[in-house]
Amino acid sequence: MDSQSIKMSFRLLLAKCLIRLKRLKHVDHSADEINQLIQPHLPLTFPISVPKGEGRFTLSKTNISMPINADYIQAEVLGNIEVTYLANPIYRAHVVLVVQAKPHYEKTRKNVLLTDLRIIDIHMLNDEYSILKDTSNLINMFVPSPVLSMVTGSMKTAFSIMTGTTASEANSYLQMYLSGSKQKVLDYHKPQIENIITDLAAGEDMQYSLDINDFEEGLFAQYGKKVVVEQGHLRFKF
Repeated sequence: MDSQSIKMSFRLLLAKCLIRLKRLKHVDHSADEINQLIQPHLPLTFPISVPKGEGRFTLSKTNISMPINADYIQAEVLGNIEVTYLANPIYRAHVVLVVQAKPHYEKTRKNVLLTDLRIIDIHMLNDEYSILKDTSNLINMFVPSPVLSMVTGSMKTAFSIMTGTTASEANSYLQMYLSGSKQKVLDYHKPQIENIITDLAAGEDMQYSLDINDFEEGLFAQYGKKVVVEQGHLRFKF
């Protein structure tokens, strides 16, 4: 047995003794450590449904916190929405999501995952990134001038020319732009964004499997009982 193996065996023996004597009760991880684990996996981009157009939602940055006296992890997530029609951008906005969830340890699978997820806020940042094409710009962008001069019907007729369809869903979607409200478009897409976040949190990519070859993780896999948020830390309890 080499010196490294002897040292590892001694650490394991010492840890076992400390656990049995109730001296080693938990191991803590800070919010900064969790942020460092997550950031390399961003950005993540997901499609969002736009009638007769294309849309995408991108998660670009996250800031994890664990408030004192709380039992949940909170994530403030920066994302952006982009909508295009015929390859022309008509809507673009930065959004911030505030998400809360509780950690849970599955002892049989040796996995740490998130439960009780809640999206408590989605709001838009008023910054230089935001763009919303008004109705006249939309029509001028998509409808040739000679055709536009012959349009004598309603705005719905012009939108039908733009999209090449009489589908009421596409027309209703584009009618939102008449108000010039960026918030109204965001409100339309909120349910899709919430579903993206919920599905992401429940997916395998957001579950962490303990590495039995790592000393601390292997020790917890053998003797650990639960994972909680306590006193502003993610706490692995023996």
